[in-house]
Amino acid sequence: MRLTMKKVSCICVAGLLLLTTACTPKPEASQSPASSGAVSAASSHPDRITIGMTNPPTMFNPIDTDASGSNAATFINRYLYDTLLKMTAPLEFKLQLAESFEQKDSKTYVVKLRKDANWSDGKPVTAQDFEFTANLVAHPKTLTTIRTYINYLDGLNEKGRLPEGVTMLSGVKVIDDKTFELVTANAVDPNMVKERLCDFPIIPKHVFETADPSTLNSHAFWKNPNVTDGPYTFNKFENGVVQLAANPSYYRGAPKIKEVVVKVMPAANMVAQLQSQEIDMNAGQGPGNIPPKEWETIKKMNHVQTTEEPTRRYNSIEINTTKIPDKRVRQAMAYAINREAIVNQLMKGIGEVQNGPYAVSHPYYDKDIKKYSYDPEKAKQLLKEAGWDSSKTLDFIVPTGDAVREMAGNIIQQNLEAVGVKVKQVNFDFATAVQRAVKGDFDLLISSFSTIIDPDGPSNTYKSTAALNDMRYNNPRVDELFALGMKETTKDKRFAIYKELQNVIQEDVPLITIYSEKNLIALNKSVTGRGGTIYGMHYDVNEWTIK
Repeated sequence: MRLTMKKVSCICVAGLLLLTTACTPKPEASQSPASSGAVSAASSHPDRITIGMTNPPTMFNPIDTDASGSNAATFINRYLYDTLLKMTAPLEFKLQLAESFEQKDSKTYVVKLRKDANWSDGKPVTAQDFEFTANLVAHPKTLTTIRTYINYLDGLNEKGRLPEGVTMLSGVKVIDDKTFELVTANAVDPNMVKERLCDFPIIPKHVFETADPSTLNSHAFWKNPNVTDGPYTFNKFENGVVQLAANPSYYRGAPKIKEVVVKVMPAANMVAQLQSQEIDMNAGQGPGNIPPKEWETIKKMNHVQTTEEPTRRYNSIEINTTKIPDKRVRQAMAYAINREAIVNQLMKGIGEVQNGPYAVSHPYYDKDIKKYSYDPEKAKQLLKEAGWDSSKTLDFIVPTGDAVREMAGNIIQQNLEAVGVKVKQVNFDFATAVQRAVKGDFDLLISSFSTIIDPDGPSNTYKSTAALNDMRYNNPRVDELFALGMKETTKDKRFAIYKELQNVIQEDVPLITIYSEKNLIALNKSVTGRGGTIYGMHYDVNEWTIK
């Protein structure tokens, strides 16, 4: 198998996994027109594109998306940091930083980097940069959410970390400054390797070489990432506005649009600013989706083109299993929630009820999976069996910024209290909600997750050692099944493993999956580009133009 500089497609079976928002500071009047409230048609600004986003980034650390503000920072980081490959359609890959990607044998891949790929300070992007980043992510003291992107490599322990006393991964071997080999611990699906590398960032070794892995998140660089290799460079982030400038020495060609401005605002404001052309597009799923109730209004705007696409993202209620250890209580809460009402009333049918970690359309979804229909009487019965103390009050964290999620929180609170579970809803901005989740300082928490197409994707949430396992969920059988699934390469054998896996998880209910939503993309017709699509939007942003 070989990827060359030409497009190489690896189309998979149909179906995607529909599988995380936010203070809203307003820009000050003293800012430039791009970041002010002034109305300006897109065609008046051919050198600037302005994007609406509901979730604010907290910093720009691609190694730890939780600390950075999750999808908000990830969206912006993709302008700043390139990856080896980019997925532009389901399991359709194009080369980015990699000049070639060749499978040498069942466990070995040879990667050659673009000779003209440089950091924005002029230093070359090297194989040593990739090696350094991989070892940093694998370091046991590094706080990171992306270990699963390399957990198939040789030299890692069962937790996906470097064993004690080991400082270098045996699964990454530098051949020369622009060439390295990846060696997997076992034979794995090549598409899984490529998909993981599409989201694995490379950071500059010469900037972080002396950094302490245990304090990496406090590194000043993440507030001002001034050495990057993507099509745009970081300018500043203040008053809810991120400003990026075109990288004139970008190895794939200097961007035609000279400036990217991302404005943080309430979801409802995006509708008005799309109409007035103060923004040219929304950021799309997660950091900037359009409220479903406003979708028909936007579709009627003559100057806007709209697109709906399935996502790999779902909204859920995380349950702190250390505080609610009895699965009967967690099952009762699942039966108590009227998820159909949330999808039909709040989302106007633009979405679907989610059952477990895989969507109905996913090739590994078990159609016979345990489902939690709306059944208040069943919920009351389970709570009685569990001896639930109806006088106990649970704190229910609902992040602000996403109108649908906030209203869903109200319905969920009413549903739970109707069956005898007292709930106190607490609203925090997104950054604070993430901090509480990471610390385990919550009872219930609405959040959202996204995953890769490969069925191992949910391991980043449900494994006992997973970076996103805020629920403190620990089931040895689940860990064992994830490990077994990674070692198999044939679909039939993998399906049997993941069928059991999703049913064990659904029985335990460490989180209640509520609904998946479509990605609603609005893009000014004067812009030539892919819009907020989840597949390869940032791949060719250097070629975008505004008429």
